[in-house]
Amino acid sequence: MSNFSAKLNSKRPCRYVFEANLWDKKRSRFGAPVNVLVDTGAFNTIIHKFLVPKYGRMLEQTIMTSVGGYKGGANICILDKINIGGHILENVVALAIPFEGELQDHILLGANTTNNWDFSLSRKRNIIEAKEELSDEAMKREFPYQYCYNNKGQVMALQEMVGDE
Repeated sequence: MSNFSAKLNSKRPCRYVFEANLWDKKRSRFGAPVNVLVDTGAFNTIIHKFLVPKYGRMLEQTIMTSVGGYKGGANICILDKINIGGHILENVVALAIPFEGELQDHILLGANTTNNWDFSLSRKRNIIEAKEELSDEAMKREFPYQYCYNNKGQVMALQEMVGDE
């Protein structure tokens, strides 16, 4: 298993925000840093719809979700790669929604990603430290980050949502 860490963004002392890089498909390299908010109360990783074409792919499936002030349908998407402190997460399932406000260019990292980690957040040291610890079920998947949660908190594997391809 892999250890990794990232410096928290001290401009936002009340939130656990750090920078990561998303794979830019068009340029075939990691793009400029984006802000990632660790949302310890969220089931799913969330990204704004307008970022998906550059960093991933939208699937046809939608699920109902509620995030902040948004309640409605969310497109399921796959983010190709996320680089966090030199550690690469591949094919991360996220929900794409059209949300408003200052967090439009942020990714909200939810439990479908962070449940694969043993991690700690330290405001005093201004750092997130993590060790990837995949469950037995996740280890069986080709890509362990390919699941999300429905409104009832039940795990939905990507293969169940899109069928066998």
